[in-house]
Amino acid sequence: MNTPNGQRKAASPLLGFSPWILLLAGILLLLLLGIFGVSNYQREMELLGKSMEQRALTLVRFINSAAREGLRQRLRTEERAGWEEQMREVMEQAAEQPGVVAVRLVDPAGAILLAAGEGADNGRQLGPAAMELLGRLGQEEEQGVVSRIVDRKESGAGYRYQVAAWQVPPALRERFPEGGHMTAGRRMAMMRRHVDQGHFLAWQEELRRLRDRSLVFVVELDFQHFSGSLQRQVLQLVLLTVVTLLVAIAGGLSYLTLKGLRGSQQRLGAMHAFTDRLVSALPIGLIATDRQGLIRLCNSSAAEILGIEGERLVGKLPQACLPPMVAGAFRGEKLAAGLPGPTELVYDHDPKRVLILQLSTMAVYDDRQKPDGEVLLLRDLTAIRSLEKELRRSERLAALGKMAAGVAHELRNPLSSIKGLAMVLKERREKGEGGGESADLLVKEVERLNRSIGELLDYARPAKLHLGEVAPNELVGKSVSLVQADAGSLGIDIRVDVPDDLPPLPVDVDKLNQVLLNLLLNAVQAMPNGGILDITARCRNGEFTLTLRDNGEGIAAEDLPRIFDPYFTTKGSGTGLGLAISAKIVEEHGGAIVVDSRRGQYTEVVLTLPLSAGKVAG
Repeated sequence: MNTPNGQRKAASPLLGFSPWILLLAGILLLLLLGIFGVSNYQREMELLGKSMEQRALTLVRFINSAAREGLRQRLRTEERAGWEEQMREVMEQAAEQPGVVAVRLVDPAGAILLAAGEGADNGRQLGPAAMELLGRLGQEEEQGVVSRIVDRKESGAGYRYQVAAWQVPPALRERFPEGGHMTAGRRMAMMRRHVDQGHFLAWQEELRRLRDRSLVFVVELDFQHFSGSLQRQVLQLVLLTVVTLLVAIAGGLSYLTLKGLRGSQQRLGAMHAFTDRLVSALPIGLIATDRQGLIRLCNSSAAEILGIEGERLVGKLPQACLPPMVAGAFRGEKLAAGLPGPTELVYDHDPKRVLILQLSTMAVYDDRQKPDGEVLLLRDLTAIRSLEKELRRSERLAALGKMAAGVAHELRNPLSSIKGLAMVLKERREKGEGGGESADLLVKEVERLNRSIGELLDYARPAKLHLGEVAPNELVGKSVSLVQADAGSLGIDIRVDVPDDLPPLPVDVDKLNQVLLNLLLNAVQAMPNGGILDITARCRNGEFTLTLRDNGEGIAAEDLPRIFDPYFTTKGSGTGLGLAISAKIVEEHGGAIVVDSRRGQYTEVVLTLPLSAGKVAG
C-alpha cells in the first residue's frame, strides 16, 4: 500500500509520558512549595516575635525611665506622691501607644499589682498560661524576656502577643552612682543633703522593698496590628498554592486531553492501518488523485497490473507517469462534466504480457459536494475473457461433438451398404466377371472414411481412463524410440533430460503415449532440414512438467490460438484432430498443454500433469 507521505506521522513524544511522572512532579512541586512556605512563615513569625519583643522591651524601658524621672522630680520638689501613682501614670501613657492592648506589673506569684489599658484588672491573678510564661522567665533569667501568642479563645477577642520582662526598679545606686567622675566627698555631701530631708528615708525604703520583690512587666500587644508582613506572606503563600493547584489542574487536564488525543491517534492509526491493509488486499487495482490531479494513492494490485512501481507514482500527474491509455481515463478539469462508464482496452505495455483491462472512474466529493478527486479502478479481465473464450470453444466443441455423433450414426449404415456392394463386386471379379479394381478402391475409401469417423467419435465422446503408474523416463523413452528413426533420417538431434529419480505418474499409459507420439511427430515434421529437439522433465510443487522445444519452422502468430481446434491443420494431409485429441486426453488427466512459438525460430510445448491421482479428472 502506497501512502502520500510514505509513512504515518509519529505520535507526539509528549503522549509517551507516563501519568505517574506528572503526578510525582506535581507532588514534589507541592512538597517544595510547602517546605518553602512553612520556612518563610516560621522565619516571618520569628522576626515578628523579635520585633514585638523589642516593642515590649521599649515600652518597659520607657516606663522605667519615665518612672525614675518622675521620682527624681518629686524628690526635688519634696512631693509626697507614692511610687505606685507615678508608675500607674506612666503605664497608662504606655498603654495608649498604637498596638498596645494592656500593660501589667505583677509579682513572681502572678498577682497583678498595677494594670493599664484593656481589662485593667488590678488585684487579680494571672491565668495559668501567663503563669507558665513567668516560669519560663525565671528559668531564662539571663535572657530577661519571654513571649507567647494568646489565641482568640483565651483572649476573648483577637490574637494577642504577650511579652514578660523583668521590671528593674530605680535603685539608689542608679540615682547616686558610685563610680564615674564624682569624688567621694561630693557623694557624701549629696547624701547628707538628701538624708537631711525627712521623707528621703521613706522613699529609699520603698524603692528597696520594690527591688527585692523582683516585679515583672507583662505587656500584651495586638498581634493583628504588627502582623501585616506575616499576613502578606500568608497571602503570598496562599496565592502561590492556588496558582500551583491551578497549574496542576491545568496540567492534569492537559494530560487527560493528550491522553485522549493519544487514544484517538491510536484508534485513528489502527483505522488507517486497517484501511491500508484493506485497500492493499483488494484484488482490484486502485489509483486515487486529489483535486489538483496529483496521484495520492496506488495500491499493490494496480502496480502489479500495470507492471510499474507504485511508490514512484505518488505526487505526480497521471499523464506524466502512467501509460497514455490508462492516464486518459482520468477526467481532470472535465470531472464536473460527468464520468464515462467502464471501458475495456488491451494493455500491451509489455509485449510478453498482453492484458485485457477494464477501467472505471469514480468521482470523490467533499462535504460541500464539490469534486475533491478521482478514483480509477482497474480490473484484469484477461483470465475472465480467456475463460469466456474457452467456454465458447467448449460450447462449439460440444455442438461439434453432437454433430459428429449424429453424422457418424447417419453415415455408418450407408457405409455398411457400400461395403456390402463392394464385396459383391469383388466376388464377381473373382468369377471373372471384372470390376475388381473398382471394388478394391471402393473398399479402401470406405475403410478410410470409417477410420475418420472413428477418430471423430473418439474426440466427441467421453473416454474412460485406465490409470496406472509409469516412470517418466520410461514413458518418454518409449515414445522417443518410435520417432528416433525418422528423426535420424532428417538429421534431427533429440536430446532427452529426464532424471531417473522422478516420482511415477498416475496416467493412462496408452493414451499418454498417443499424446507424446503426436507431439514428437509434429516436432519432427517442423524440422524437415534437421535441427535440435530438447526434451526436459521436472517435478515441482506437486506437478510433472514435460517441455519439448524445437528450432524448426514455428507456428504463425495468427494460427497459434487455433492449433487445438478440431480439423484445423496447416499440413497438406491429416485430419486436424491430432492436437485436439491430445489436449482432450491431457485435460482428462487434470493437466494442461501450453504452446509458445515464433515463426521461423522455435516452438515450445509445455505439458503439465498432476502427481496425485486424486487430481485426475473423471
